Amino acid sequence: MRPAQPNLLSRKHLSVFASFLLAGMITAIAFVKSDSVIESLKNIDIYWAVAGLGCYWINYLFRSMRFCTISENRLQLWPDAVKATCLHGLATYMLPFRAGDLMLPAILKSMNNTSWIEGGRILIKSRILDVSSMGILMICAAALTQVRISLTLRLGWMGVGIAMMISPLIISWLISSGSRNSSSAFRNIILKFETVSAIKRHELVQSLGIWMAIGGCLFCAARAVGLSLGLGDAFFLISVQLLFQLIPIQGFANAGNHEGSWIAALSILGIPSSSGLVFALATHALVFVYVVSLGVVSLFIRRHPTLYG
Repeated sequence: MRPAQPNLLSRKHLSVFASFLLAGMITAIAFVKSDSVIESLKNIDIYWAVAGLGCYWINYLFRSMRFCTISENRLQLWPDAVKATCLHGLATYMLPFRAGDLMLPAILKSMNNTSWIEGGRILIKSRILDVSSMGILMICAAALTQVRISLTLRLGWMGVGIAMMISPLIISWLISSGSRNSSSAFRNIILKFETVSAIKRHELVQSLGIWMAIGGCLFCAARAVGLSLGLGDAFFLISVQLLFQLIPIQGFANAGNHEGSWIAALSILGIPSSSGLVFALATHALVFVYVVSLGVVSLFIRRHPTLYG
């Protein structure tokens, strides 16, 4: 076991270094392209920008509802689930190298003393639902997008979507196999997480609502900075963005992942990478404002002592 430790440390150091490097590179590029980005932000369509903020908050309303649905202890929508969702969304977006996503159990523990195991189960099931629902949207995006992409790419995109859609079944099989072939102590731990792969209809509907709202947010953000993006193209964009989010490297405030996914998706959609970079930086600035609003709102969410003790 000891020889593996230096390997693990070197990978961790590499991830940290890459995350800081990404943030630095994006900051430098933003400085070089500052004139174009500022021009885009000066001409921003305020109505589309506000509509994007509305979609962003609808996304977090669905996330709060989903926390309540999948919680075995039945979280209260207000204020617990809403505040936990806001804080978790802020941490996930702002902190580098994916550290923020793992903070959900700690946030829930501080909110209403949710156990660490229950908090971990909620986090895992939320991510499984995200992957499965995004798989459905990837299939739709690949099948319905009007952009001229090769048949190989279209079929490959659909194949990835199908694999993501059925991921709960794959995880269920792995958990079942692991529980049969493990010691009784480890089997008990596995069985505590067995329900994460059991997807209910209303949980999937809420997850689809989350990602449709995110698609609407990106669509509005693109329109706000002057990018004529169709709604179908917006879903294609978020399907590309999701794959970039799975990369275990992220700069501060999602630096690098946002730009990379937008440039890659817009290139496939026929927009040159030089123009795509400006749009990516401008929309990143807009989405950053949306994310900051999570922190602002969470500051005003308080438990009412007469109602919640």
